[in-house]
Amino acid sequence: MRCLEKLKKKLKEEEVGGLLITNETNVHYITNFTGSESVLLITPERDYLFTDFRYVEQAQQDIPWIKIVEKKVSLIKTICGKLKRLNIKKLYIESLYLTFDQYDEIRRNAKGIHIVPTKGIIEEYRKRKTSEELEKIRTAIDIAEKAYYRIRKKILTGVSEKKVADFLEFEIRNQGGERSSFEIICAAGPRASQPHARATTRAIHKKDTVLLDWGACFRFYNSDLTRISFVDKISTEFKKIYQIVLDAQRFAIDCVRPGRMAKEVDSAARNYIAKKGFSKCFGHGVGHGIGLEVHEGPIINRRSKEILEENMVFTIEPGIYIPGWGGVRIEDMVLVSSSGCSVLSNIPKEFKDIVI
Repeated sequence: MRCLEKLKKKLKEEEVGGLLITNETNVHYITNFTGSESVLLITPERDYLFTDFRYVEQAQQDIPWIKIVEKKVSLIKTICGKLKRLNIKKLYIESLYLTFDQYDEIRRNAKGIHIVPTKGIIEEYRKRKTSEELEKIRTAIDIAEKAYYRIRKKILTGVSEKKVADFLEFEIRNQGGERSSFEIICAAGPRASQPHARATTRAIHKKDTVLLDWGACFRFYNSDLTRISFVDKISTEFKKIYQIVLDAQRFAIDCVRPGRMAKEVDSAARNYIAKKGFSKCFGHGVGHGIGLEVHEGPIINRRSKEILEENMVFTIEPGIYIPGWGGVRIEDMVLVSSSGCSVLSNIPKEFKDIVI
């Protein structure tokens, strides 16, 4: 609700009649509405949720303080009718989420309204988590970790990648998660060189490395973790690669504190990996913000212009990927604290902890 109050104040200060929110995640963030396929109109005086018959009762229960408008014709025409009745002359829209057809329909059906594209107004608020959001994120992490511990002994030779992913999906729900945060990545042996490999029917072989990237969703908030497991003994070369990635992650974590440039966190890991001779084997950013969406602000890569602030939550996940050989990625979630960084995830990652 604090975000809604700030948005209404912003509209008054900038003399804007309304802000049209078409991104469902942003609608939920502002209102806590749990339905979908709905649009929110914020005005300095009153707010309106436009939806259809399927969600009217749900909206009335979720957000009784907001006027619910049931569409009778198309959603956009219903919105345009309200814009004209409210005599709105200037309207902010979310340019990333309003389709061209929707924009054109507003322009044609609400003539005289000055439509102003905006980007990232609400996403900027979402970067800094409240205490309530942090509690949900911590629970999502706890569910993901409990699920992982329950299935780890099932990572055996002869078991397929898909079967491991299915075991993990079941346990995420069994431990209290609503669902996986995303399609679980399980890549064994040389397939781990693909950062986002889809789980296949390929069986795990003896001496394989198994990369698992998974997360749990709890009350709309997500977690995202990656761990490597070794079946049988760890080869000398894998030990070398794994240690480089582990050290790179530690350097990046040690770099996190309020006021620091996000790209410095990326550089801390990237420069170390490059120093060890694997610069061409690490091609993605070192992390990403996470909350209502698995990938949100802040951006943690070499091009990021963001400055870290207290209560931001993001992943730190350096990796080394070698086609035909395999790959290693280690991912944890961190919170920017008042004095530095708090690692929110707890699954051990030393050599003694990763051999099955």
